[in-house]
Formats: sequence, C-alpha cells, structure tokens
Amino acid sequence: MTAPPNSSKFSATDLSNRSHCYFPEMQPISKERIDDRINFSRASGVPHWHASVEHGMVPLPHTRSQEKFMIKKRWGLALATAVVASLALSGCSPSASEPKGPVTLNYWDFLDPSQANPRSSALKENIAKFEEANPDIKINLSVVSLGDMLNRLPQAAAAGQAPDVFKMYTPVVPQMASAGVYSPLPDAASKVTDWLRPTDTLAGPDGKKVAVPYEYRTCALYYNQKILSQIGAAVPTTYDQVVDVARKAAAAGFTGFGTGFSDTDNSAIISTFFNCFMSQVDQDIWNKDGQADFATSKGNEFGEFLAKLRDAKALGSNVVSDTYGTVADGMASGTVAMAILGTERAVSFGKQNPDLKWTALPKASTGDTTGTTIGWTLGIGNGSKNTEAAWKFIEYMTGPEAGARMATGGEVPTRAATYEQPFFTSPEAKTVNDIAAYVKSNSEPRTYSTTWTALATGLSQAGQKLTLNGSSGSDFIRSAQDAANKK
Repeated sequence: MTAPPNSSKFSATDLSNRSHCYFPEMQPISKERIDDRINFSRASGVPHWHASVEHGMVPLPHTRSQEKFMIKKRWGLALATAVVASLALSGCSPSASEPKGPVTLNYWDFLDPSQANPRSSALKENIAKFEEANPDIKINLSVVSLGDMLNRLPQAAAAGQAPDVFKMYTPVVPQMASAGVYSPLPDAASKVTDWLRPTDTLAGPDGKKVAVPYEYRTCALYYNQKILSQIGAAVPTTYDQVVDVARKAAAAGFTGFGTGFSDTDNSAIISTFFNCFMSQVDQDIWNKDGQADFATSKGNEFGEFLAKLRDAKALGSNVVSDTYGTVADGMASGTVAMAILGTERAVSFGKQNPDLKWTALPKASTGDTTGTTIGWTLGIGNGSKNTEAAWKFIEYMTGPEAGARMATGGEVPTRAATYEQPFFTSPEAKTVNDIAAYVKSNSEPRTYSTTWTALATGLSQAGQKLTLNGSSGSDFIRSAQDAANKK
C-alpha cells in the first residue's frame, strides 16, 4: 500500500485542519435508584447487560449526517509537542484509600506477551520499560480474551474485584460503562489533549470520561498476490469484482474470501467488516433513540454481498465456525485468497507471508472506501484503590515512548506527540507510516449505542442462517437488526 503524498506520518501542521470534537446528545434516564445495577443475562451464549445510574445521562448516537456536519475531516488537534499530564501538576493528592509505597496493578489485556509476534513483543517491552521507570509500581498482567472480558467484567465490578486497568474494544465502551465496570478517569487525564480522534464518546452514563484510545485501526482488503497471479486476476476495487475473483480462487481450490460467523470471539470478524461497510455506504447503525436501524437499501447491500459469495461457493467450508483468528491464520498459510480484516494485521502478515498485500476497501454501489476508525482503549476498573498509579500506567502506555515501540508491531498510536519520535523517520517505519496515513484518510469515528454485543451476535446468527438455510441478503440484515433491538 502506498501512502498518499505528503502523508507518510502525522505532523502538527498536517493535523491543524482535520477534526472538530463533538458531543453526543444527552438524554435523561430514570432517577429511580436500582439496587441491583446490573441485570446480567445470557441469550444464545452472549451477555446482555442493562444498568441505570441515579440522575444519570445516557449518550445516544448521532446520525451519520450529524456527525459529518459536526466533525470536519481533520486528523487530530494542532499540537506540535506532547502535553505531559503530571499528577504533581494536577493538584490532586492521594485519597485516604490510595495505598502508599509499592503498588501492584492488575491489568487485563487480550494480547499474550509471551507469544512470538510483533504486537506481543512490543507489549512485553513496554510493560518492562514502565516498571523500570517506576520501580514502586508492578504490573500483574492477565491475558483475557474480549469475550471473557465481556462476561467477567460486570460481575467482577459488582463484586469489587475489577482489574485496576483493562483494555477494551472501542464499540463496547458505552455498553461496559453502562454496566458499571469503569471508574471515571482522574483530573490528570484532562491534561493530555493531543489525541488524534475525538474522545468525548468514551464516557459513562453520567458523561464522565472513562477511557482513552490506545490504538487506532480500520478495515483493509488483504489479498494473496501469488493466488491472484495464478488465477489471472487483478486486485479487485469493487465488491462485485471481489465476488468474481473469489469465485475463480475457489474453483482453483482456495477459499476465495475469508470471513466467519462464529460468535465465540464476540463475532469479531463479521462485526468489524459490517461496521466498516456501513461507514462506506454512509448508513447509520442506530437512530437517535439508540435503536438499531440499518435494514435499508444501503444496509441490504452488505447482506447481498455475503449471499453472492455463498452462491459463488467462495466462502470457507467452515465459515459457520470460523473466527477472526482462523481466517487470519488461513491468510498467513496461503489457503485464503482474500479477506477484510483490521489494519493491525499488516505488519504481522508481511513477516509471515511475503505474498500477502493490502489495499483500500473495495467500493460498494454507493459510497466510497472510507471505513470506520475503531481500535482499543484503556480504562480504570470500578473500585480500584490505585487510580493514580493506574493513570500513570495508562498515560505511559498511550504516550510517545511506548507508542513508538507499539508501532513496531503495526498498531497506530493515538497521540500527535508520538509521531515526533525518531522511529517514524526511519526506514523501518514505512509500513506503519503507510497504515497510519491510510487510517487517517480512509476512516471516520462512529458513535455507539449500548447494544454492540447483541448486534455482533445477531450478525453471526444471521450469517449462519444465510449459510445453512440459504436465506437472502435482506433477511440477513433484518435478522441482525431484530437481534440488536431484542429486549
């Protein structure tokens, strides 16, 4: 992927005219105190939480037209250097419950630092560097998958056993905040102002900010150049062309297009693709009342694309049970011709298989190649007695030094100051600079409702019906929408 001219890295000059912060509409909810704040139930193996906060306010999603009016496409804030948030300068002193002396922070992350891949190695080194610079703070890391986090965090918070710090997928932050799993960020967090995307929607029902962005990503089309050359196909630039190339690849014995309808990993691959596709065709996912509302002609195009792949026999034989990880493994091993995955895989794929390339999303019949800015965030667990140490860790992990190290694994840092680090002018940074430029120019943020897991599960279940029962593309979309709105 070649970066657009003059955009191989973020700079303060380049950031000055790209984005306005926006604030979600706030609607009052019941003032009645609910003794049991979390009504935890499971439907089809997926958790749903319902919570209310006394005198609380709930952010509701804007329509895409509102967002485009309120957010001009500038990338971040006009800061040339980092604004370093110091607890000493914040005027905050430890509360009576804040431990003094050595502190151990319990940290949940889905990445396993013992694994031999660039992202895991960067995480391991960042934690070691933080502990070295802060000898009184130790990090006790637990590797917890997103699905397990969604199950365990509400229960742990209700029992007063939430981790001090945890990583959370951006679309689920409002849902987890409504479930009461976060502590509000300390005042010191407001002193960091060079985020490259607005952070106002990373808030709880009371409007207080609960998380900050850890890394940015969006969707890209990955393809195996060797397979495409073997079948005499050019890189597709439209979704109709993707179907044609996938059909040829399948006839040659490959999986033409990799995706999956398993809900074991929070339906990560199909929900990520869906999220980006809805941005491409400028389709809102939720209406102003927070109800899923995407069963439209634009939304149907996503279901119809999947149905065309099914009819072309281009999906994997195990598509019903395939996950984000199994599709990524298929790409790396050379058995899958194409897939739409997150940009965080670009560096790893390049090292695993030199035939793997990536490019912009194909175009639908309407819209363009602009997907959704997604990623992961860091927040403090509800009830943590180590909030100052927790913020110190979060500030380090999202700061320039750790961000530059994280970028070696292909993840896009979230603060302007990070791109002033020497790494980003080195030849080794070319791929991550290209990814960062692509995320910058080919994605926009979205405001989320509190029903993301219900929607993600609905997409998986609808995909299973599409595969096993031969349902139509419009049935796929309607079924997923109904699942998101089910009480």
